[in-house]
Amino acid sequence: MHGQKRSEYKSRLLNPEAASNLASKAQQWNALSQELLSQRRRLFGFSPSPLADAGTATDAPPPSPQILLTLTEKMLTVNPDPSHLWNIRREMLLYLIQIGSSTFDVQPELKLTAHCLQRNPKAYATWFHRKWSIAYLLSHVHISNEASFPTQQHQNEHMASAKLIVQTELDLCAQFLLMDERNFHCWNYRRFVVALLGSYGRIVNDYPVRSEKSESKSDTDNSYGVNSYTGTWSVWLDLLNDQEETSTGVLQKALMGAQISPSSIGVVSSLDEGGDLSNNISRIATMSKTELNELIFSEWEFTTSKIQDNFSNGSAFHYRSKLLPIVVDARMVASSGSGNVGIGDAASPAKEQSARLTMAREEWEDILLNAIFTEPDDQTPWWYHRFIVAWAKPSFDVKEDEYNALRANYESLLSDMADSLRELLEVEKENDMDENVENRDESKGIKCKWAYLGLHLVLSSLIKIQLEKQDDSSSEYASVLLEEAKECLDALMVIDPCRSERYKLLADEAI
Repeated sequence: MHGQKRSEYKSRLLNPEAASNLASKAQQWNALSQELLSQRRRLFGFSPSPLADAGTATDAPPPSPQILLTLTEKMLTVNPDPSHLWNIRREMLLYLIQIGSSTFDVQPELKLTAHCLQRNPKAYATWFHRKWSIAYLLSHVHISNEASFPTQQHQNEHMASAKLIVQTELDLCAQFLLMDERNFHCWNYRRFVVALLGSYGRIVNDYPVRSEKSESKSDTDNSYGVNSYTGTWSVWLDLLNDQEETSTGVLQKALMGAQISPSSIGVVSSLDEGGDLSNNISRIATMSKTELNELIFSEWEFTTSKIQDNFSNGSAFHYRSKLLPIVVDARMVASSGSGNVGIGDAASPAKEQSARLTMAREEWEDILLNAIFTEPDDQTPWWYHRFIVAWAKPSFDVKEDEYNALRANYESLLSDMADSLRELLEVEKENDMDENVENRDESKGIKCKWAYLGLHLVLSSLIKIQLEKQDDSSSEYASVLLEEAKECLDALMVIDPCRSERYKLLADEAI
């Protein structure tokens, strides 16, 4: 069970009274499961008997879908993990809407999933149902008929209410991350909510971009309307720029794909049946570029606070790596003095790469240095360091003089990294030799393999730069760096003998 050691959980079975109570609960659960499946078969007119012909209708009157909703709620509050229970619940909700008995009310679903997540914060099916509930609410504001919203004012009020619900989901994520700051389910849901806020209010008629170049049915004008609430970031970043690709390629570098299928929230079926969104929707104000910038920078600061709280937070580092190109793009526009500040406005490749190097240095000095000196044996910041080194490397799609300037800045950053990592290894060696240090961790000190790996990565990158220059002084410096890189690998073979063959291969490749 979540939050409880397996030994503690199993020890309860040794107590006869506790074992009896658990057996009784299991019997009750099985009885409820049988009742739920039986009621569902009756509702859709199929015989519960396996000996009867499939599709044979029963004589008993069908039960109310509300009964099945009640049963699923009762079972899910006990055990939120079974995905088939959530499937049945969604089936009943959609069935009630289909027969016109009720409209979709998101609050009971949010309340139920919140209760279930408190019981098990890492239940996949529960998080998915919460995503589905929010996405269904937003997408069907757009395709509701005039009976649901008799006036434009009513529709706008409903849209505003739905938007407020989505915004409060960020607060819920913050609360859950206080309980478990590395819960990747919650981090994934947070990215989903940000995608919804970015896509919010956007409809096909506002941005008929791809219809002019579409070659298949999937790329017609409705493509944005279908995908706006699946959790993908590409849609709202694309629409924000009013073009298929930004000059800096933000969409390709910051892409976060869909988390739910469009068909699961019923949007595709509505369009396939000939529904025309333009007949039911008038244009609704979306978030401005300034508001979207504020949203992105708010998420950026959120990852900063979580990383500073715990340098082992891999989910926060991952999210930060996805935000990096968007933040760089927004900063460039802000520094240009444009009156209409927003993500994705035009910038030359050289300016974009220069801004990227500036951001990489900030990440190194403000985040990574503190992390690796505090916990040098923690692999999480070292993974991010490897990402930053690769991400900041200049590309050749600029003029020669521009590339030389960018390469010099990149070399300066790598040199500073190398100096700091050499200092870190010296400090750790001194600590390792200090006989007064009690409870010494064998993964630290001279055996801190991650520092050697990090230094080897930086030295290898510097060597490539020196060889690229093709002059005598650079070649001599490359030889010195190569010798130091080999020393790192020799140390790693001693520290980490299980991976000695890998280090030998790296040494051979450097020759």
